[in-house]
Amino acid sequence: MVTFDKRVLLCRAPLLALEQLENYDFTKFHSLKPKLIEAVDNMLSNKISSLMSLISQEEMSMPTQLVQGGAFDGTTEGPFNQGYGEGAKEGADEEEWVVAKDKPIYDELFYTLSPINGKISGVNAKKEMVTSKLPNSVLGKIWKLADCDCDGMLDEEEFALAKHLIKIKLDGYELPNSLPPHLVPPSHRKSLPKAD
Repeated sequence: MVTFDKRVLLCRAPLLALEQLENYDFTKFHSLKPKLIEAVDNMLSNKISSLMSLISQEEMSMPTQLVQGGAFDGTTEGPFNQGYGEGAKEGADEEEWVVAKDKPIYDELFYTLSPINGKISGVNAKKEMVTSKLPNSVLGKIWKLADCDCDGMLDEEEFALAKHLIKIKLDGYELPNSLPPHLVPPSHRKSLPKAD
C-alpha cells in the first residue's frame, strides 16, 4: 500500500492511480526538495495574484475597439447605443414622465407616511427609503436628486422620483450625478419662454 507524507490524503487519490503506483520503486525517485515546494507555494500565493492584478489593469487601460467608417459611422449615437433607454436614461425620448407609470403605487405608499400640507418630512421619507437596504451614501445621493426644491421634504412627485431612483439602483444601474431633464417631476419643471 502507498502512503504519502506531504498532506495528500490516501482516500483522495483515485484507486486506479494507487494500483499503478504500487508497481513503482519509490527508493529510485529523487528526494523531495522542501525549498522547491516553498518556492512554488510562494509563487502560487503571492506572484500569481500580483500577475492577475496586472492583467486586469492592462485590460482596463486598453482602448475599446470599435468598428469605424462606412455604414458604422454614427452608430454609437441614437437608440442603438449601448445602455440607451436603460436605467436613468429610460424615458429620455418619451413625452410622458417615465415615473408616472409606477406613480399610483408610490402615491399609495406616500399617503401612508403621514404627509402634512402635501409633503412628508425627511425623517418619514428616510424610514421608507432605508427599507431598500441601499447604503446611506447611495440613499443620500438619491435624496439630493429627488428633493428638487431643496426644502428638506418630499412632495408626492419627489417621493415617486426617489422610489424610481431606488429602483434604478436596485436594478444594477448607476445613478446620474445630476437629475436629467426627463426625470424632473412635471410640477417642478420651469416653464420655458415661448418663441415668438
